[in-house]
Amino acid sequence: MPTAASNTDSPSALRVGLSAGKSLLGGLLLGLALALVLGCTTTAFYFTRLNGPGMPAAAHAGGAGAFITLLFSPSLVVALLLVFIIPAYVFVGLQIGRARATGKLVARYGQGLSQRLAEMLAQRVESMPSAHKAMHKTADLLTMSAAMEHLKPWIGDGRAVQWVVRTVLNRLPLSDLMDEWGQTRAEWGTEASKGDPALRAFLSDKVHGLLEDMAEPSWTLLWVLMGVHVVVLGVGIWLTA
Repeated sequence: MPTAASNTDSPSALRVGLSAGKSLLGGLLLGLALALVLGCTTTAFYFTRLNGPGMPAAAHAGGAGAFITLLFSPSLVVALLLVFIIPAYVFVGLQIGRARATGKLVARYGQGLSQRLAEMLAQRVESMPSAHKAMHKTADLLTMSAAMEHLKPWIGDGRAVQWVVRTVLNRLPLSDLMDEWGQTRAEWGTEASKGDPALRAFLSDKVHGLLEDMAEPSWTLLWVLMGVHVVVLGVGIWLTA
């Protein structure tokens, strides 16, 4: 049952969800714009040069010979790379949008989301003290549906929220965390107890750190892609000169 606090917070959850959705859409539109302006135009420009004087002589003859020549030509490899760069811009834009959307959610709900996920994880770890050792990622211990059932009354179930929760569960390395937690407990020289607040604080810190990493837009990836694009196009122009 939703608590009174969660009911009071629902308008804020809606606003944050809408803001996160706008950020996600903005990233997607950025990727589409770059794919159209940079990817499609440079690819179309390069294809107009494939009949230039720099192409192999057999390529100008037409027919099957020209096709075979182009098939094994470095110029065609460049053309294929330019074509693949187009969806790469969309992908990078989507990643930027997701990171910005995650940033909105983390800024508003990061601490609470970390604590709630940590509480659910800790309860399952305590209920299965041995079984979790064979699990490698958190999603093996806590399912997406179970997490969203608990979080929905408080934060909603928008696409951005679902993506954030799913990514956290898939990325959080459960086996490594439990090994680290076991070493920490051994150093303390104390036994874990039911409802251990230290375990919850440990898991909450790890979840929150992952959320902060996810909230960093991957601008570097965009600059790298642009650099690769320039190099590939430059090589193509040189081959078809």
